[in-house]
Amino acid sequence: MFRPYVISAFFWRNLKQYFAGVLGYVVIVAFVTVSAVMTFNQQFFADNVANLDQLSRWFPFLLLFLAPAITMASWADERRSGTDAILFTLPASDLEITLGKYFAAAAVYTIALLFSLSQLISIQMLGTPDWGVMFATYFGYWLAGLAMLAIGMFASSLTDSTTVAFVLGALFCAIPVLIGVYFRGSVGLERLGVEWNLQDFLAGVISVPSLFYFASLTALMLYLNLVVIGRRHWSRGREAMQSGHYLVRTLSLVVGLVALNYLAGAWSSGRWSQADLTAERLYTLSPTTVATLAGLGEEKKQVTLKAYVSKDVPRDFVQPRKNLLNLLRQYDSQGGNSLSVEIREVEPYTDSERAALAAGVEPRRERSETGGKIVEQEVFMGAVISAPEGDVTIPAIDGDTAIEYELTRGIASASSKQKRITLGIVDTDTHFGGPEFEGQRIPWAYARTLDELEKMYRVQQIPQSELALYVPGSAPEPAADADPAAPTPGPSPPERTAPEVLLVADPSSLDDAANTALKTYIAAGHPVILLCDPLPFYWTTQNPTAIGVLNAPLMPRVNSQSPYAQVLTSAMFPKAEGGTCSSLMDALGVEWNAGETAWNLLNPHPNFSGKWPEFLGPTWPEDYGPFDCCFVYCRNGGEAEMIRNQPASGGLDELLFFYPGSVRQREDAKDLEFVPLVSLGKQSGTIPWAELTETPMEVQPGFNPRTGREEVVEQAARSQITGDDLIVLKRKPATTFGESDHVVAALIQGQLVGDDAKKPDNAANGPETAQPERKRPEQVIIICDLDFVSDFFHTQQRALGQPLDNLRLLFNSIETLAGDPEFVALRNRRPRSRTLETVEQQVLGFRELATIEQRKMEQKTDDEIQKLQQELDEAAQKISEDESLNFIQKSQQAFQKETDANARLSRKREQLENQLKADVANLRIREREQVSGLENRYRTLAILLAPLPALLLGIGVLISRAIRENSEVRTKRDPATPGYSTAEVKS
Repeated sequence: MFRPYVISAFFWRNLKQYFAGVLGYVVIVAFVTVSAVMTFNQQFFADNVANLDQLSRWFPFLLLFLAPAITMASWADERRSGTDAILFTLPASDLEITLGKYFAAAAVYTIALLFSLSQLISIQMLGTPDWGVMFATYFGYWLAGLAMLAIGMFASSLTDSTTVAFVLGALFCAIPVLIGVYFRGSVGLERLGVEWNLQDFLAGVISVPSLFYFASLTALMLYLNLVVIGRRHWSRGREAMQSGHYLVRTLSLVVGLVALNYLAGAWSSGRWSQADLTAERLYTLSPTTVATLAGLGEEKKQVTLKAYVSKDVPRDFVQPRKNLLNLLRQYDSQGGNSLSVEIREVEPYTDSERAALAAGVEPRRERSETGGKIVEQEVFMGAVISAPEGDVTIPAIDGDTAIEYELTRGIASASSKQKRITLGIVDTDTHFGGPEFEGQRIPWAYARTLDELEKMYRVQQIPQSELALYVPGSAPEPAADADPAAPTPGPSPPERTAPEVLLVADPSSLDDAANTALKTYIAAGHPVILLCDPLPFYWTTQNPTAIGVLNAPLMPRVNSQSPYAQVLTSAMFPKAEGGTCSSLMDALGVEWNAGETAWNLLNPHPNFSGKWPEFLGPTWPEDYGPFDCCFVYCRNGGEAEMIRNQPASGGLDELLFFYPGSVRQREDAKDLEFVPLVSLGKQSGTIPWAELTETPMEVQPGFNPRTGREEVVEQAARSQITGDDLIVLKRKPATTFGESDHVVAALIQGQLVGDDAKKPDNAANGPETAQPERKRPEQVIIICDLDFVSDFFHTQQRALGQPLDNLRLLFNSIETLAGDPEFVALRNRRPRSRTLETVEQQVLGFRELATIEQRKMEQKTDDEIQKLQQELDEAAQKISEDESLNFIQKSQQAFQKETDANARLSRKREQLENQLKADVANLRIREREQVSGLENRYRTLAILLAPLPALLLGIGVLISRAIRENSEVRTKRDPATPGYSTAEVKS
């Protein structure tokens, strides 16, 4: 029997009883307070993410006490007071009574959850949370609590003591809570726990299997409630038989529900089985991923994905780790029987770490600040994908890497559904692939980018002297009129298979033969990426007099007599066309000035001043040129469309270049389509090479044999590396500013007329017939910078503290040219950073003040050292100008004076530097104290504010109730009031 009005009557009866006293309000206030303490703990600020992860971590254990506290009096109090006998004589079924009590307990729990929403106000004040995730998380809390309430009611039905009911409820609730923790890693048993089924909700996903789990658990425990309270109907003398009967029925129900849960998990491999409520739909697998997983089932292939993830990670990896684990759940769900996903937590100095290393997963050593201490730890975030066709290892998933792209690409490669793209890298003076010594490549300026390329593509190193062998028809054929008696020449090198995409970094350093081969290669229709840089900033190098520039296009190749020639050059012959690439650019229908860099006015990070070698000091080194001209940003959005919505650049958010160049289409190039990918916007300009660089002059003493005197000679400074004149950057170059939009990256595509079109047949073979010209497609992407993917870029990205899209631009270009665009959009998916922005801004303010104060200290130290150095120079000058001394005496006194002064200067410098180190250390300690105090203030405020609404409401209700009761008593005792009763007054 199921009558809603009867259930409603029992519902209101029990709900009013719960709030009749102070206990109900105390439980709610305690719950909200404990929730706030768990949410805003120290790890919350250490992770720097505006979410409920810290509360979610402990929420199942919090339910062990909250659910029994709400339900302990449901049946036990009725039995203790004897009202259960009256209750069961009412015209209501056991089901109606049970549901009324259960709905009342659920209402109390729902009210407690609603009051705990107050902590979301504090999170909103500290950052920008994802409200879809917040809703799904609280929905998961609600479902888990409803299941725990049913368990608590069952415990209350077994006893007439509320204390015993509370203890039994906590023990019974611990079974589904702890089963997932104890059997973590066991695919079958872990899924029977609350923690496993709560994970989807905590990630922002509402899934059918998790809904079915909590509904099943709730239904089972309510059924047990009905069995226990229905024992009064059992016939006397047949209790044992009845107990056995219901035991079998209960076990059958348990087995049936467990089986249905497993079937629900197995059948829910489609998108219909879940609702992704995250703002960016982070856990909705893309069509490319879905098609890849579906292909495994169609081809009946079995793939195993083993992920190795560190249990504890630093701040920068908290969100990527969470995204990886949640995505793996989606892969496991939608992969069906064809994909087996195993997640192995890695802890230091354990067998799990050794297993990860043996599998080829590489740890990343990261430094982070925790509790005011700099902690260095190894982070494992990698995977091994095994298939019958072979294994694919993802050694490390960086924090700024598209996780879904890595996993899907790995599955596709392992199952041979997707072949790895072959990327050819031409060896130039840039040594993008690293210099080769004794047949081995050594790490170089682009080592980190090269590692990323080798993870995704088959990288093939091509010496520029062998580039001609990849051109069709490069293998010479014997002439038709050759003399048969002539000696046969040696076998020519065989023609080689061209890579799917060719990368030429710094084509201006190619010699004539390689330059001609490259033009022929492009004309044959092979896709090519050109990285053309007028000023390879990474190649600036420390010099005793200044920081010089190396391997720029307009500079001659490093002299072969230089001891550094082996690592700075790739060919023995001079650069083609003086490094201007004029004929190559003409063939592509574009103009690129090898002696001109570009810049713009955009500076989205005004507080960021770059990261450079420590020997250059704490401020931007002027020898690197103006900072605004060196760091060039491009951003998506705004009035200026800097990043165009093209296959290779669409979806990118922010790029950083270093002294880039620019390219534009020639007016007479009509046959080729010029498609801009990235530009600098209207507020940009250029710097000519003559204004950007200079050769410093230096004064050197020399002995003139004709006069017998020491004379001063002024001459151009020489580079100790190249042996040529030293070229340095001007500190204040003259810049040209205009309203034109300078293009940094562009796609060039179209049709070129081949030069090997067949000629008409001769008269002997018949009349001449016109043959159609053979046209071949050409696709080239030009990016006017080299340093945007160098190790210097990685250093700046790390110092900036947020991901940039430089590598994505390169990878997208490779896959777009290779005709494999389906993974490009997948790579561009990147979750929004939801950090504690309010805290970050104030911490940034502390650090800016500390940095300014540190710079003042350092400047003061430098001034004192320069003052001492000036005194030394003045003393040396005084000795040099003393005409009473001869040359030998001057040399002796100058040497003695310089020795004494250097000793004093050394001691003074050491004192000043030690004092500076102590002052800087005190600054850092004060900064950490300020940050810690700020976090403690926010934590205290959030904890105090969270229970305030519930506390105020409870106090208001109790005061109102007391006033009403007192008013009723006075009314009944006043004879002039209607309803006055003498009997009531006497009683």
